[in-house]
Amino acid sequence: MDKTLELNDKRVLLIDDQKPFQVMLKGLLLNLGAKDVQIKTTGEAGIAAYIKNPHDILLVDYNLGRGRNGRQVLEELQVRGLMKEHTLFFIITGDNTRPMVLSALELQPDDYLMKPFSHRVLRSRLMRAYKRRMWLKDVFKALTKHDYEACISACQKHIQSNSRYSNYCRKLQIELYNKTGQLDKAEIAIKDLLEENSHSWVFLKLAETRLLQNSPEEALNILNHIIKRMPNAIEAHDLKTECYLQQQQLEEALESARDAITMAPFSIERQTKLAHIARDNGDFDIAKQAMNNVLQIARKSVFRNAQHLCNYLRSILDAAEHSDTPQQISKYQTEATMELQRARYDEHLLHADISFEDLEAILLSRIDSFNGRLREAQQRLNEVVGENLATNQPINKDLLPDVIAILLDVGEYEKANALAAYKDDNLLLDSYTTKILQARLAAAQKQQDAFFKVHKAGAEAYQEGHYSRALELFREAMEVAPMNSGAALNFIQAAVRFIEETPNAERKLLKKECDQCFKVLEGLQLSSSHSNRYERLLGQTEALELR
Repeated sequence: MDKTLELNDKRVLLIDDQKPFQVMLKGLLLNLGAKDVQIKTTGEAGIAAYIKNPHDILLVDYNLGRGRNGRQVLEELQVRGLMKEHTLFFIITGDNTRPMVLSALELQPDDYLMKPFSHRVLRSRLMRAYKRRMWLKDVFKALTKHDYEACISACQKHIQSNSRYSNYCRKLQIELYNKTGQLDKAEIAIKDLLEENSHSWVFLKLAETRLLQNSPEEALNILNHIIKRMPNAIEAHDLKTECYLQQQQLEEALESARDAITMAPFSIERQTKLAHIARDNGDFDIAKQAMNNVLQIARKSVFRNAQHLCNYLRSILDAAEHSDTPQQISKYQTEATMELQRARYDEHLLHADISFEDLEAILLSRIDSFNGRLREAQQRLNEVVGENLATNQPINKDLLPDVIAILLDVGEYEKANALAAYKDDNLLLDSYTTKILQARLAAAQKQQDAFFKVHKAGAEAYQEGHYSRALELFREAMEVAPMNSGAALNFIQAAVRFIEETPNAERKLLKKECDQCFKVLEGLQLSSSHSNRYERLLGQTEALELR
């Protein structure tokens, strides 16, 4: 079976921002017989043109100025499911540095062309890619639809017929076996291959399978041999990192992840993985830098999301909270506020359902709470989400972790725990944010337990009519959580009953304490039950001269 590429009936889309290269490449394509060559100068315009009328061949420069680059064009077409199975995608670049090449190849374009290239090279590479695409049409069709079982079956047909692409099909089949959890079938396929040849990719798939079978030591031995032979095998480095993680060897995992980043830095997944490992290893500055890299990579990509901006800001504050010196803390807090100001017109926010003003208020609230300015923190928080908290309405997902952190800082533990426990598929957090939030909840647990223990005892004493004892316990509770609105209301209510029961009691101190409690509650948006109590207590304390 032979497939010959004829360009006269193919629609070609060239995406490049340099006029001389456009003219040169179009000339080459016309000489090869192409009649329909469309040119776009930006990634965004190229994507729009492809969506409107999918082309047969895309030739995309990696560097496209200020907009999306070639990798991001391919990424968007893949992620959005727009890429047609018949389309050939070539990335073109004049940069032959390792990070550029590896990052371009990661998304598996049909081929990769280095500038300058000849008429002969272009024709040869187009022909090679076209033959493979046509020969494996059934494979690519199933793969494009994410129908993995159909793809495995299609691969098997080509393997049995011993086609020229049988090795490609074997590799893809093993990858899909591993992806779908069919590890026994993957192992059988690998064993058969090892009897026939010793291609590096076979050993790479063996290591991947062993890792999935929870045999990280064996996988690691295989990977070290591969890396010794092929130092630029980025997939081997990624798997090596996973091996160390499976063995809880965090320092080694961090080193391996950093090696992988050095080789191929333009992956959101890889940078996020580094941030995870660094944080678990106590390297908060590395985690912060990795999340900044995620933010920059995502800026023009299909993964553009306010989440990346929020995560970077969180990572800065996370580093501040784990700093040892006031100088470091101040440095990080300044960095966070400066980054926030740069974000005022950030594209991540322009396409998000949160406003810059809300994000700014929440960030400043976090800084206030971290520095002990709890009242200011509570007031800022109230301005943004006070109504949501009072009426049990959902909090914007991008703000939710920070709202919970502030509530923990100011001692509103009931509200914080209610938000953390709330289950909604639309409010699912990314893994990095979840990690930070879980750490924050764990750190506050001891103080929470102390608060709830004494607060509960105060409520029980009140119910039993021991108002003096209740006051002592609520007083103790507010020492632990001075801005807790429930404890403030309970203290005032206990003071009212105590004075009613003991009219001759000294009121000076109680009046001062009640005033302080009212300051905690002043301006807060309360739930309907707490609001009714607040209004009732205002009148009662005034009548009893407690304020």
